[in-house]
Amino acid sequence: MRLDITFRNLDPSDALKDRAEKKFAKVAKHLREPIEAHLVLHVERHHKSAELTVHSAGEQTFTARERTEDAYATIDGLMTRMERTVRRARERSLDRAHQAPPAVSQSESDAEDEAETEV
Repeated sequence: MRLDITFRNLDPSDALKDRAEKKFAKVAKHLREPIEAHLVLHVERHHKSAELTVHSAGEQTFTARERTEDAYATIDGLMTRMERTVRRARERSLDRAHQAPPAVSQSESDAEDEAETEV
C-alpha cells in the first residue's frame, strides 16, 4: 500500500499525514494489493479541500472529493466516502461472481428432450 500526500497552499503537518494514513487503512482492507493512492490537500479561501485517487490491482480507479472548513473533518469525510464506494464496488463484484447461471426455460428443455429421443 502506497499513499502519496500532496499539500497545496497548506503547511505539511505530521498530524494530518498520520490521520490520513490511519483512515486510509480502513479503505485499503477492501482492496487487493498493490494499492497506489494519491491524496491532495489544499486550501481555497476558508475551505479545506481534499481529493483522493486510488488504483488497485485488477480493479477500476476510484476518486472522491470532499470540502469543509476543517482539515481533519475533510479527511474523515473523504475517507468515509471512499470506503463506502470501494466497499460497494467489492460487494457488487462478489455478487456477480456468486450469481446463479440463467435458468433454462421449459420450452428449451422440451426441445432438448425431443432431440435426445430422436438419436
